[in-house]
Amino acid sequence: MIRKTLYLCMSVVLAALLSLSACANRICEDNRQAQLSKNASEMEMKRLHEQQSIWNTDLADDSRFLCDFKLNANEKAVAKKFARTVVANLSTSDFYVHYLLTRLKEENLPIELAAIPMVESGLNPHVKPNGGAHGAWQYMRSTANTLGLKRTGNYDGIYDFFACTEASLKYFKHLYEDLGQWDLVAAAYNQGEYGVKKAMAAVAATGVKPTIDNVKIARGARQYVTKIKAFSDVMRHPSEYGVTLPLIKNRSAFKRVDVAGKVHTLNEAARLSGAPIETLRKLNSGYTGDRIDEHHGLLLPVEQAEVLEDVLSVTTAEVRRANSK
Repeated sequence: MIRKTLYLCMSVVLAALLSLSACANRICEDNRQAQLSKNASEMEMKRLHEQQSIWNTDLADDSRFLCDFKLNANEKAVAKKFARTVVANLSTSDFYVHYLLTRLKEENLPIELAAIPMVESGLNPHVKPNGGAHGAWQYMRSTANTLGLKRTGNYDGIYDFFACTEASLKYFKHLYEDLGQWDLVAAAYNQGEYGVKKAMAAVAATGVKPTIDNVKIARGARQYVTKIKAFSDVMRHPSEYGVTLPLIKNRSAFKRVDVAGKVHTLNEAARLSGAPIETLRKLNSGYTGDRIDEHHGLLLPVEQAEVLEDVLSVTTAEVRRANSK
């Protein structure tokens, strides 16, 4: 009788344990399915976010126009004249635009500063040198050296859009700390810091606060500031000038790939990745020739970067297998 009772008790306990195990498994499976669903939802939200045009994101919303330029009739006429130029600059240099606007936001600098390389070069690192100035940001050699833009045998930082942009962000902060007004910063970028500071000091000596309207700057610098304001306003209010800004996806357009000791030239990278050679030259604009150096590496469009990484991964695995024999 006791044995029978013990068997019955053990059966009840075993059944209970099996039931608990089944419940635990169902809970684990439910949790796993919930996590998978959450991950899928997050990935879809990220995809949709990346498909958005940057002009509809916080990279370029109205709060990013920190200068808040107010254009007069003449400046609006200039904006109307150059509206299509602004669109063309943005369209042909879409690889740069997301990066530029992202970095300006990260450094809490006005989006209006993106107009400077458009006015200077149309965002073209290889624009024909103008009066000794080079690159997308049109730096003189002496200024480039001061800003730390290096030059080696097959690389020149003055033509590297990304290196120049990083240098420019630091330079803008320096100018703003000294001058205190963004339109005067634009004037100083064109005319030179010393000349603008001297003009501001002359106005301040009369007991009046210096502004872009009362400082005596070169005619060319004043026209330059007008164009910066005009280009900025086209970005801010494109419909007012009868244009639509180009669709530029809200994601990085390029990726750095580690090719040290594996890929030695831009042409070889183009062949292996399928990326057009002109695109690689644009993304790696600091290279003065075909060779890639280990220090500066290689940038490719995201899709072609993944192709090249796959090719290099297969090649590396084959080399390891061959060496192990």
